[in-house]
Amino acid sequence: MGRSRVRVWWDKAQKLAGLEPKRGRGWHSLRRKFVSDLMNQPLKVLCELGGWKTPHTILQCYQQADEDQLRQALADRRKPVSRPI
Repeated sequence: MGRSRVRVWWDKAQKLAGLEPKRGRGWHSLRRKFVSDLMNQPLKVLCELGGWKTPHTILQCYQQADEDQLRQALADRRKPVSRPI
């Protein structure tokens, strides 16, 4: 399938969804959102779902932690145990 055909379909889908055209919104931004929303899943599962051959692409290009995820990770960490000396 050619790039121009995909662009026509993308523009039509955007219009049907009532979205204003926005720079940066496209196929890769959807893949980035998809894999970031499923960040708690094993990389093998994400590779299968997204069609990636290796997790390298996911980790390098797509998966991005947001501020809420970072805060939650810190909140969930185990508290250190104080031991008497």
